Amino acid sequence: MTTHQAVVRPTPLTGTVTAIFAVLGLIDVALVGAIGSADPPPLAVSLGVAALGLITLGALVPASRGSRSALGTVVVVRVISALLAVPAFFLSAPVWVMVVEGFVIVATITALFLLRRNARGSHG
Repeated sequence: MTTHQAVVRPTPLTGTVTAIFAVLGLIDVALVGAIGSADPPPLAVSLGVAALGLITLGALVPASRGSRSALGTVVVVRVISALLAVPAFFLSAPVWVMVVEGFVIVATITALFLLRRNARGSHG
């Protein structure tokens, strides 16, 4: 009789980091609501950012189970999203957009710092 055992890999993705990434993904998706606003971002940017949010949310589950490729996907997508937030500060975006994008940038940096710290701690 053959039994299959799941291999559980340690992951630096803690509950706090997962929650931050999930909130950031939800924010990206929610920003689609700005499409009909008085001063919307370009449609391609809104849809692209929403796609980044969906990718983040979709990759979090396998990343939390130890998938390194899913974790890499989350990290890359969150960095791209944070970089796309920067122009809001130079293109006369509404104040609420600058507040949201400022949060996205700071939360991304915080999550990446925590992720790095957790990864170092799990390797000795």
